[in-house]
Amino acid sequence: MAPQATTEDHLHRIAIDGRVAFGLAVLLCGIGLLALMDRVGVPDGLVRALGPIFVLSGLVTIAALLRTMRVSWFYAAGRAVPAPYAGLAMASLGAALFLPFIPPVPQGTSLTELFAGFACGMACAALITGPLLRKTGAFSVPDLIAARFPNLVARLGAILLTAAVTILVALAGFEEALSSLVAFSGFSKPLASAIIASLLVLIILPGGLASTLWTATAATIIALTVFGLPLVITALHGTSLAFPLIGHSGLWADALVRIEAWTGAAQAKDHMDPVLIAAIALGIGVLAPLLGPSIACVNRRSAQRAGVSALGWGGILILLATATLAQASLSLDRSTVGQAADELPPSLYRASAQGDLTICGASVADRLAARRACAGRAGLSNALRLQDIKAKGAYLLTSFAELGGFGSAFSGLVWATLMVIGLTLAAIGVQSSATVLGNDMFYRVRDHSALTSRRLAVTRAFAITIIVLCGIGINLVSIDPQILIALTVLLSASGIAPLLILTLWPRATSVEATVTLLVGLISAEILVGPRPLASGLDRYAISALLACAAGLGAGILTSMIRRRTTSDGSTFTRAILQESGEWLHPDKGV
Repeated sequence: MAPQATTEDHLHRIAIDGRVAFGLAVLLCGIGLLALMDRVGVPDGLVRALGPIFVLSGLVTIAALLRTMRVSWFYAAGRAVPAPYAGLAMASLGAALFLPFIPPVPQGTSLTELFAGFACGMACAALITGPLLRKTGAFSVPDLIAARFPNLVARLGAILLTAAVTILVALAGFEEALSSLVAFSGFSKPLASAIIASLLVLIILPGGLASTLWTATAATIIALTVFGLPLVITALHGTSLAFPLIGHSGLWADALVRIEAWTGAAQAKDHMDPVLIAAIALGIGVLAPLLGPSIACVNRRSAQRAGVSALGWGGILILLATATLAQASLSLDRSTVGQAADELPPSLYRASAQGDLTICGASVADRLAARRACAGRAGLSNALRLQDIKAKGAYLLTSFAELGGFGSAFSGLVWATLMVIGLTLAAIGVQSSATVLGNDMFYRVRDHSALTSRRLAVTRAFAITIIVLCGIGINLVSIDPQILIALTVLLSASGIAPLLILTLWPRATSVEATVTLLVGLISAEILVGPRPLASGLDRYAISALLACAAGLGAGILTSMIRRRTTSDGSTFTRAILQESGEWLHPDKGV
């Protein structure tokens, strides 16, 4: 049977590679066709609109083709996603989590600290937490915790906490996709919310985790293509890239000066804060939606390879984004510095009117407004200076295609890429929360004998409800995605992290798990204070670490002072860390 299984796996992998190659060919042909339409004189507005329509319709088609009524595919993508593609999906999710922190960064932090924390957290999730979770055979973090600590209180606590974290992630992704769509199209917020919600329904409901992860995989491929092609074209035309090693180091230094001056990317700090870095790494390392690609892998070893792949693809995405920021900063410099305030390209006035760019400290909508804003500027003659311009990092990332002369086709595709990256984060957040509520709470707690069809119907109903509530909530209250992700890091580090660590403590029982969860969350609430949304990121960091230490310490101390009771802790720890095979029994329908 083993040779036959190996042959089937090989044929399955060949089929997947063929589909991915076909999808990439379609993407490249579509980009070429859009570029050709741009060159032959098709109206700019139509060409820009066709890019997002082409990309988003492709993602919806992928999701529709992956429709399923099988539990293993809806909750775990069939445990059949090859490691390289699972790594691509994880890279997309990591990029979406970091996207809101493109400069300007939160007060009291620096871009270097944020990047170090996210990088360490991604490495932990990709190489440690994710593979260990896959080793257990669990569908989710609460599924694992419930297997280790079967007490109803501990189980429900883990379910509700994970649901809160995943819904916050979904909200952050929804807001990212929404803001990109509004900025690109000019749609009203309610209309844009309805479009994003409809896309999420079309992506999540057909195939669950299978359609969500393959959409995230496609998002990474799209991002690599859309951000990489302009840089390749620039290099092929003989223009030096502003990047060390592969470009011109002098241009790179000039670009850094402009990025720091315009966005505040490098705030003055004497040293990097290890507490902030450790807290971010702890929260990201156990973030439930980020572990989805590992759950979908064939086994633990495949999940580890997927983690290596994720770090590699994530590194390439970072290089492309950094090079794009550098090239865009030099292009913006050529378009503004030394030019008269009322003689700039019209696209810059449109960007300023939207709040992405300020000229002489003001958001100006036209030439006349720019002239008035700069008229009383101290020390300013007719020509603009470096300090007279301020730009958001997100604007530099999206404007390179336009500033670099690549036309409307690439401009539309860049906006489509940002929308897709936000959509993938929202989709994995909704899918994870629906799995937690529909599988871990409804099926495993309330109705263990439910038919597969009813079980999936309940999960899909939860997904639709969460999407609708996210859409309504985003329209009622506008919350910065930075705050939402900071809250997820806080809750993950203070509640989920100590629980997962406690699962490997042999003496721990359900009582210790309940104590750990309660102490961790209560400590976090006390430390953050009565106004959590007003707290800075540094406050979140120290609160998360202290709460995690308090919760874990309370659980371990409780296990030491309680009378020794029978526990599966030693068996569980040995099975997870040493033995081969999955700890949990295969789920019904798998």
